[in-house]
Amino acid sequence: MPGEKEDSVNEQIYDEDDQETPEIEQSLVSSGDNQSNSTRWKVATILNNQQLREELMDYIELQMKAGPHPSCLVAVKQQFFGGQSPLARIPGEINSAPIIPIADMRGVDSSKYSKGERLMRCKLASLYRLVNLRGWNSTIKNHITARLSEDSMQSFLVNPYGLLYKEVTAGNLIKVDLEGRILDRGNTVLGVNQAGFSLHSAIYSARPDINCVIHIQTAETVAVSVLKKGFMQLTQDAVMGGVPCYLESEAAYPNGDTKDTIINSISDDCDIIFVRNHGLYACGPTLETAWRFAEMAFRGCQQQLQMMKAGLDNLTYISEEAITLVKNHMHADATNLGSEIMWEPGALEFEAEMRILDNKGFRTGYVYKAPAL
Repeated sequence: MPGEKEDSVNEQIYDEDDQETPEIEQSLVSSGDNQSNSTRWKVATILNNQQLREELMDYIELQMKAGPHPSCLVAVKQQFFGGQSPLARIPGEINSAPIIPIADMRGVDSSKYSKGERLMRCKLASLYRLVNLRGWNSTIKNHITARLSEDSMQSFLVNPYGLLYKEVTAGNLIKVDLEGRILDRGNTVLGVNQAGFSLHSAIYSARPDINCVIHIQTAETVAVSVLKKGFMQLTQDAVMGGVPCYLESEAAYPNGDTKDTIINSISDDCDIIFVRNHGLYACGPTLETAWRFAEMAFRGCQQQLQMMKAGLDNLTYISEEAITLVKNHMHADATNLGSEIMWEPGALEFEAEMRILDNKGFRTGYVYKAPAL
């Protein structure tokens, strides 16, 4: 029985030094249901392991310096005690499927990665969950990738080909080089969709300043990619969606002959790339910025398709002066609003999304910039 196995492990822990178990620690492994025993066993394991105790104290101290707030408690719970029950569910999900934790790397599993890579893995896996919750994913198809900028060599994180977006975790992301060759397979036996990654590779080659690419292939983004007029900046959301550029449909699967053409076609100021008949690629210097461009561009596509029903001659276009004002506002940091924190574009919105995921029990592993709001 599971409970008996955990009790057996607990006895080994406490009998290791032939010392009597303190009363407070003994209470942690007292009788109860299996779920309670599992939690008690985790706590007991930490209390009796010096390295884990020190890690716990360092983590709590770091969180307390940021101020007492539920986000702090969420961070401590997800890091050491697993946050919500693994049976936490999303209301409305098909068959109310259990939530798979995002931050699934512990101990030896995480020791082979730098701190920066662990954080990037958690953020990128969280982004897959956001896209899934928006309904922008297409079963196991499409990709969201991120450049590991701290590496001396060119390396990138991408989802294993075969997993749904809601199954992507920090631990199962695959590390590849610029050509898509696997450098680290993560914790699955799956591989990478080389054809799907090839355009991401071309984008990263064309723009060293881009560190995240999000592919969105919804009905709205594909419809706009087909239009001769393309993406029309008719609304504030569309303007905030970034500067568009366009590639022909064959660019979706570049080869050695077409890759150079694609690289030369991506302008230095391009934020969102529409591949004709294929959809949208949102790009950014940070994952947070790419997410903002993706969300705003998607909303701009929705609005444009609705407006076009009235006929192009009946539409009012935004003036160049208004576009400039919107862009200036978009790039302004939150210090203009009296914030004590300097926020990069998209970071404030992304942190809010992380709070939502953590409150739902996703255990993002995200390190909050403002845990005390």
